[in-house]
Amino acid sequence: MIKALQASDSKDVFQYQTAKGGWLPSTLYTWDDMIAGTKIMASEGIGNQTLYVGEGSNWLYGLVNLAAFLGESMKETIMYNACDENNWSNPAATQQFGGQAYTAAYACGQGGQSYQDYKCSKEDNDIAGGKMACDYDPDMTMRAHTQAEWYGAPPKMFCAPKKLVPKAPKWNWKGPWCPAKGGYDYKTPFPDNTNMSDASSTGYAAYVNKGGSCRDYDPIKAGGWQLCGGEGCASSPAPVFNKTGRTDVEGCCWWGRGVIQTTGVCNFGKLNYYMGKRGHDEGRKVLYPTIDFCKDPEAICKPTSPPALKWIAGFFYWLNSVQSYKDKDGWKYMDKLKNWTDAGMNLDDKSYIDACSGIVNRGCYNPPCGGNKMEGGAERAANFAKVITAMKVKGMMDPLTFKPLV
Repeated sequence: MIKALQASDSKDVFQYQTAKGGWLPSTLYTWDDMIAGTKIMASEGIGNQTLYVGEGSNWLYGLVNLAAFLGESMKETIMYNACDENNWSNPAATQQFGGQAYTAAYACGQGGQSYQDYKCSKEDNDIAGGKMACDYDPDMTMRAHTQAEWYGAPPKMFCAPKKLVPKAPKWNWKGPWCPAKGGYDYKTPFPDNTNMSDASSTGYAAYVNKGGSCRDYDPIKAGGWQLCGGEGCASSPAPVFNKTGRTDVEGCCWWGRGVIQTTGVCNFGKLNYYMGKRGHDEGRKVLYPTIDFCKDPEAICKPTSPPALKWIAGFFYWLNSVQSYKDKDGWKYMDKLKNWTDAGMNLDDKSYIDACSGIVNRGCYNPPCGGNKMEGGAERAANFAKVITAMKVKGMMDPLTFKPLV
């Protein structure tokens, strides 16, 4: 399977949309790093799970499984060239979910979510011997490393206690205009590794509190922070968690990270248990013994972290939420994967990839679930087809028996 990936026509697969609307190769997600992550997850895996790469000589199942994962990843993050979750709560989203457009409080949860309130299952807690999820820490401070790049895009997510940022401002993407580097009144942006715990008058927290502008990322074209009538700007309510909209960013450090966004205290707790410092401290062999995903969830996106980690965190989600998916009505992901492959991998038949998209985007194979329609289904299916074509999977199959040519 790895040889097939190495021989793929991968040059134009992982692309992101630029601020001007064109497309360029992603600078964060590369085919080689993906292969490295695939090798680790297929051989070592996490806990008792490994990436499914096929059975015996029929590794076509594995390539299709991987292609579905990549098609979803291309829609979730690669097309934005982002590792951290973008603030996507624009005016249209607020009409659906409520809240103020682009408030900093969306670090606490977007789309009616509350990331710090994600619960682990009883089974997960039993495995962990009591508690799988990370502990909530109101004093945690953190700033993301990536953000959207369109004109006036909202800045990186951040979290900080109320003593540092008492009121969450919103991002005014329509103004002010920001001078270009070298131009008159150009303002030097805060670096990516900005210390959010800096309480000085020149720190990022003070800049945000004062309604600063034009220093959030480079190159920034327009935009600045502002309060809502002198008060914090509310995020959308999270009715499933019985929470009203947030007007602060205290403890809100659990936004999505990685190629398929790992989000919330439960999922980061799982990473720490199965592949991080907690696992190491409890005597298990883990991939990243020195990384504490509960103390530093941003480790997934740090430029100094292993490049494959962005992929492995996404694979971990895939193993837990998609590859192992079974519905109470008898629908099983693995059965549908094999059925679609055995039927000749007809790209006009979108039943398999649409089901994958439903699971990733809405948590069920047949959305709408919870009243929400699937978002971006056509793009996800097109991505899947693009990856299948790049892998040259169809050419590896006997047209009569639909078995791999070995």
